[in-house]
Amino acid sequence: MNVYFISGLGADRRAFEKIQLDAAYTAHYIDWIEPLAKESIQAYANRLSDDIDFKKPFVLCGLSFGGIMAIEIAKQYPCKKVILISSISHRDELPKYYRLLGKLKIHQTPFLRLLKTKNAYVHHLFGVNAKRLKIYLDEMIQKTTLTYLRWSLDNILSWQQKSKPDFVFHIHGDADKLFPIKNCNADKIVNKGGHFMVITHAKLISEIINDVLKSL
Repeated sequence: MNVYFISGLGADRRAFEKIQLDAAYTAHYIDWIEPLAKESIQAYANRLSDDIDFKKPFVLCGLSFGGIMAIEIAKQYPCKKVILISSISHRDELPKYYRLLGKLKIHQTPFLRLLKTKNAYVHHLFGVNAKRLKIYLDEMIQKTTLTYLRWSLDNILSWQQKSKPDFVFHIHGDADKLFPIKNCNADKIVNKGGHFMVITHAKLISEIINDVLKSL
Protein backbone atom coordinates (compact mmCIF):
# COMPACT_ATOMS: atom_id res chain seq x y z
CA MET A 1 0.00 0.00 0.00
CA ASN A 2 1.20 3.51 -0.79
CA VAL A 3 1.55 6.01 2.06
CA TYR A 4 1.82 9.67 1.07
CA PHE A 5 3.43 11.99 3.61
CA ILE A 6 2.71 15.74 3.70
CA SER A 7 4.98 17.83 5.92
CA GLY A 8 4.09 20.83 8.04
CA LEU A 9 3.83 24.44 6.90
CA GLY A 10 6.82 25.25 4.74
CA ALA A 11 8.72 22.14 5.85
CA ASP A 12 9.99 19.40 3.56
CA ARG A 13 10.26 15.62 3.51
CA ARG A 14 13.16 15.68 5.99
CA ALA A 15 10.52 16.01 8.73
CA PHE A 16 9.76 12.32 8.14
CA GLU A 17 13.35 11.11 7.76
CA LYS A 18 13.18 8.98 10.93
CA ILE A 19 9.79 7.41 10.24
CA GLN A 20 10.17 3.73 9.34
CA LEU A 21 7.35 1.89 7.59
CA ASP A 22 7.06 -1.89 7.51
CA ALA A 23 8.12 -3.58 4.26
CA ALA A 24 4.50 -3.99 3.12
CA TYR A 25 4.11 -0.23 2.68
CA THR A 26 5.78 2.24 0.32
CA ALA A 27 6.46 5.82 1.44
CA HIS A 28 5.99 8.74 -0.93
CA TYR A 29 6.43 12.43 -0.18
CA ILE A 30 4.26 15.29 -1.42
CA ASP A 31 6.16 18.57 -1.70
CA TRP A 32 4.55 21.94 -1.12
CA ILE A 33 3.85 24.21 -4.09
CA GLU A 34 3.31 27.94 -4.21
CA PRO A 35 -0.38 28.93 -3.99
CA LEU A 36 -1.99 30.84 -6.83
CA ALA A 37 -3.53 34.27 -6.25
CA LYS A 38 -6.73 33.92 -4.16
CA GLU A 39 -6.61 30.12 -4.54
CA SER A 40 -9.06 28.21 -2.34
CA ILE A 41 -7.81 25.46 -0.06
CA GLN A 42 -9.87 22.97 -2.09
CA ALA A 43 -8.26 24.01 -5.37
CA TYR A 44 -4.82 23.91 -3.78
CA ALA A 45 -5.46 20.42 -2.39
CA ASN A 46 -6.46 19.30 -5.88
CA ARG A 47 -3.19 20.56 -7.36
CA LEU A 48 -1.17 19.12 -4.48
CA SER A 49 -2.57 15.66 -5.20
CA ASP A 50 -1.19 15.48 -8.76
CA ASP A 51 1.48 12.94 -7.81
CA ILE A 52 -0.89 10.51 -6.08
CA ASP A 53 -1.60 7.23 -7.87
CA PHE A 54 -5.37 6.94 -7.43
CA LYS A 55 -5.45 3.52 -9.12
CA LYS A 56 -3.94 1.91 -6.02
CA PRO A 57 -5.17 1.99 -2.39
CA PHE A 58 -3.44 4.74 -0.47
CA VAL A 59 -3.14 6.40 2.92
CA LEU A 60 -2.37 10.06 3.61
CA CYS A 61 -0.18 11.00 6.56
CA GLY A 62 -0.13 14.71 7.36
CA LEU A 63 2.02 16.64 9.82
CA SER A 64 0.58 19.87 11.29
CA PHE A 65 -0.76 21.95 8.34
CA GLY A 66 -0.07 18.90 6.20
CA GLY A 67 -2.79 17.15 8.18
CA ILE A 68 -5.33 19.79 7.19
CA MET A 69 -4.29 19.41 3.56
CA ALA A 70 -4.52 15.61 3.83
CA ILE A 71 -8.14 15.93 4.98
CA GLU A 72 -8.92 18.32 2.12
CA ILE A 73 -7.40 15.89 -0.40
CA ALA A 74 -9.30 12.93 1.11
CA LYS A 75 -12.59 14.83 0.78
CA GLN A 76 -11.99 14.97 -2.98
CA TYR A 77 -10.19 11.66 -3.49
CA PRO A 78 -11.28 9.04 -0.91
CA CYS A 79 -8.41 7.11 0.64
CA LYS A 80 -8.09 4.21 3.09
CA LYS A 81 -7.19 6.48 6.01
CA VAL A 82 -5.82 9.89 6.92
CA ILE A 83 -3.27 9.80 9.74
CA LEU A 84 -2.73 13.13 11.47
CA ILE A 85 0.44 13.92 13.42
CA SER A 86 0.54 17.06 15.59
CA SER A 87 -2.37 18.50 13.64
CA ILE A 88 -6.08 19.29 14.01
CA SER A 89 -9.04 17.40 12.57
CA HIS A 90 -11.60 20.23 12.57
CA ARG A 91 -11.84 23.96 13.26
CA ASP A 92 -12.90 23.69 16.91
CA GLU A 93 -9.56 22.07 17.75
CA LEU A 94 -7.89 25.34 16.83
CA PRO A 95 -7.34 27.41 20.00
CA LYS A 96 -9.76 30.34 20.32
CA TYR A 97 -6.93 32.86 20.43
CA TYR A 98 -5.80 31.70 16.97
CA ARG A 99 -9.29 32.19 15.61
CA LEU A 100 -9.32 35.69 17.11
CA LEU A 101 -6.00 36.46 15.40
CA GLY A 102 -7.56 35.22 12.17
CA LYS A 103 -10.51 37.57 12.51
CA LEU A 104 -8.15 40.47 13.21
CA LYS A 105 -6.12 39.51 10.12
CA ILE A 106 -2.85 39.73 12.08
CA HIS A 107 -1.27 37.33 9.59
CA GLN A 108 -1.83 39.89 6.81
CA THR A 109 0.25 42.56 8.57
CA PRO A 110 4.05 43.12 8.85
CA PHE A 111 3.86 40.74 11.86
CA LEU A 112 4.91 37.89 9.57
CA ARG A 113 8.27 39.49 8.84
CA LEU A 114 8.83 39.69 12.59
CA LEU A 115 7.92 36.04 12.98
CA LYS A 116 10.59 35.07 10.46
CA THR A 117 13.25 36.70 12.66
CA LYS A 118 12.12 35.59 16.14
CA ASN A 119 13.59 32.11 15.87
CA ALA A 120 13.88 31.49 19.63
CA TYR A 121 10.10 31.82 19.99
CA VAL A 122 9.51 29.39 17.12
CA HIS A 123 11.93 26.89 18.70
CA HIS A 124 9.94 27.11 21.94
CA LEU A 125 6.59 26.73 20.18
CA PHE A 126 7.78 23.63 18.33
CA GLY A 127 9.35 22.17 21.47
CA VAL A 128 12.77 21.92 19.83
CA ASN A 129 15.98 21.93 21.90
CA ALA A 130 18.53 20.03 19.83
CA LYS A 131 20.87 22.24 17.78
CA ARG A 132 20.33 20.22 14.59
CA LEU A 133 16.55 20.64 14.80
CA LYS A 134 16.90 24.36 15.52
CA ILE A 135 19.01 24.73 12.39
CA TYR A 136 16.40 22.80 10.37
CA LEU A 137 13.56 25.00 11.65
CA ASP A 138 15.54 28.18 10.97
CA GLU A 139 16.17 27.02 7.41
CA MET A 140 12.50 26.14 6.98
CA ILE A 141 11.39 29.58 8.17
CA GLN A 142 13.81 31.43 5.93
CA LYS A 143 12.97 29.53 2.74
CA THR A 144 9.20 29.91 3.18
CA THR A 145 7.94 32.82 1.09
CA LEU A 146 5.71 35.46 2.66
CA THR A 147 3.09 34.74 -0.01
CA TYR A 148 2.92 31.07 0.97
CA LEU A 149 3.07 31.89 4.68
CA ARG A 150 0.17 34.37 4.45
CA TRP A 151 -1.91 31.97 2.36
CA SER A 152 -1.27 29.04 4.68
CA LEU A 153 -2.01 30.93 7.89
CA ASP A 154 -5.16 32.40 6.34
CA ASN A 155 -6.45 28.91 5.53
CA ILE A 156 -5.50 27.48 8.92
CA LEU A 157 -7.17 30.31 10.83
CA SER A 158 -10.31 30.29 8.67
CA TRP A 159 -10.65 26.54 8.08
CA GLN A 160 -14.31 25.56 7.88
CA GLN A 161 -14.10 21.82 8.63
CA LYS A 162 -16.90 21.39 11.22
CA SER A 163 -16.19 17.92 12.62
CA LYS A 164 -13.61 15.16 12.70
CA PRO A 165 -14.02 12.99 9.57
CA ASP A 166 -14.61 9.27 10.11
CA PHE A 167 -11.53 8.42 8.04
CA VAL A 168 -9.11 10.25 10.38
CA PHE A 169 -6.74 8.71 12.93
CA HIS A 170 -5.20 11.45 15.06
CA ILE A 171 -1.82 11.15 16.84
CA HIS A 172 -1.02 14.03 19.19
CA GLY A 173 1.50 14.89 21.88
CA ASP A 174 0.47 16.00 25.36
CA ALA A 175 3.22 18.65 25.33
CA ASP A 176 2.26 20.26 22.01
CA LYS A 177 2.40 24.05 22.46
CA LEU A 178 1.20 24.98 18.98
CA PHE A 179 -1.99 22.88 19.11
CA PRO A 180 -2.60 22.13 22.84
CA ILE A 181 -3.87 18.64 23.57
CA LYS A 182 -6.77 20.01 25.64
CA ASN A 183 -8.41 21.17 22.40
CA CYS A 184 -7.84 17.93 20.49
CA ASN A 185 -9.79 14.70 20.31
CA ALA A 186 -6.78 12.49 19.61
CA ASP A 187 -6.96 8.74 19.00
CA LYS A 188 -3.44 8.23 20.35
CA ILE A 189 -1.69 10.56 22.81
CA VAL A 190 2.11 10.56 22.98
CA ASN A 191 3.57 11.22 26.42
CA LYS A 192 5.85 14.29 26.43
CA GLY A 193 5.37 14.69 22.70
CA GLY A 194 5.80 18.22 21.41
CA HIS A 195 4.84 19.62 18.02
CA PHE A 196 7.97 18.14 16.45
CA MET A 197 7.54 14.67 17.96
CA VAL A 198 7.64 13.19 14.45
CA ILE A 199 11.41 13.46 14.91
CA THR A 200 11.90 13.45 18.70
CA HIS A 201 9.58 10.42 19.16
CA ALA A 202 10.04 8.89 15.71
CA LYS A 203 10.32 5.26 16.85
CA LEU A 204 7.00 5.40 18.71
CA ILE A 205 5.27 7.36 15.94
CA SER A 206 6.49 4.75 13.42
CA GLU A 207 5.04 1.95 15.54
CA ILE A 208 1.68 3.71 15.81
CA ILE A 209 1.52 4.39 12.05
CA ASN A 210 2.37 0.78 11.22
CA ASP A 211 -0.29 -0.48 13.65
CA VAL A 212 -2.89 1.73 11.95
CA LEU A 213 -1.84 0.49 8.51
CA LYS A 214 -2.07 -3.14 9.62
CA SER A 215 -5.65 -2.57 10.77
CA LEU A 216 -6.85 -1.48 7.32
